[in-house]
Amino acid sequence: MERETESEKREYIKGIGEESFEQPTSGHSPYTKRIKRGAWILFAVFFLSVLVYGLTNGEKSVGKGEEVADAIESHVSTTLPAGMRLLEKDGGYVGGDLTITHQSDASETTLYIWDYAAEDGDYVQVLVDGKPLGNPFMIRNEPATFKVPSVGTVQVVGTRDGGGGITYAVYYALNHTTYFNGMNEGGSNTYTLVRQ
Repeated sequence: MERETESEKREYIKGIGEESFEQPTSGHSPYTKRIKRGAWILFAVFFLSVLVYGLTNGEKSVGKGEEVADAIESHVSTTLPAGMRLLEKDGGYVGGDLTITHQSDASETTLYIWDYAAEDGDYVQVLVDGKPLGNPFMIRNEPATFKVPSVGTVQVVGTRDGGGGITYAVYYALNHTTYFNGMNEGGSNTYTLVRQ
């Protein structure tokens, strides 16, 4: 009874071990080529999955709970985080100007601005003491940030309504408060910042 040697038990795959020391990349085996091809296919599938997820899930989900209900009613919140989405779609809310008093000694603060309803193509422009901080931009559920003085006027001008009115929120870091406001196209809201 003959015993098989270890080398006889192995499966033979043509091309394995034919690489030379002088040319290590030449003569890749079919097995190595299959592995590389499979890796590229997996990478492509992963990349496309991430891309599709990013395109289909751009909007944030609508917040729920008592704090959200209070913010919708009062249009102010000191507890909700910047970027919170309150409504599924714009409700045509037209707000107004506000005076914001604070005790901060800082010369400037960060202003966060976002669409607290649907991302429907609303455009606004931010002005500080009558001077634009940049071109009009589309407000999204993800906040845009600006550095603004802690004393003076900040004006938000509605330059384009994507439908249903321009609903937006601003959060001032100096008093940790969010103001949920709105306007029609061509309208504006002025925030007067006053140090007490």
